[in-house]
Amino acid sequence: MTIYEHRTSLTAASGAVASTTLNIPGGILQNVLVRANTATTTFKANLVDGNSITRLNWGLTACEINDVVTHFPVAGRYTLNITNASPDDTFTVVLSVREN
Repeated sequence: MTIYEHRTSLTAASGAVASTTLNIPGGILQNVLVRANTATTTFKANLVDGNSITRLNWGLTACEINDVVTHFPVAGRYTLNITNASPDDTFTVVLSVREN
């Protein structure tokens, strides 16, 4: 089993920032981790596929999203958007995909 991980550190400006994965040949999304550097930071996040279709949408969250429950097939490039960050903060992002 091979795990592909998209790892990055992002700094939000005006409450928003985004990161796009490399091309994923195919696999199952296993984990999405979005963690603000400050425990009191609130934000929203969503995952959009290469056709601009929102595939996952997390509501207003404080400090961290650690989604290990939602698993679905992925292929192509995906963009993780962080919006409504208050205050602007640095975020750690990890998307883990189990390749077939």
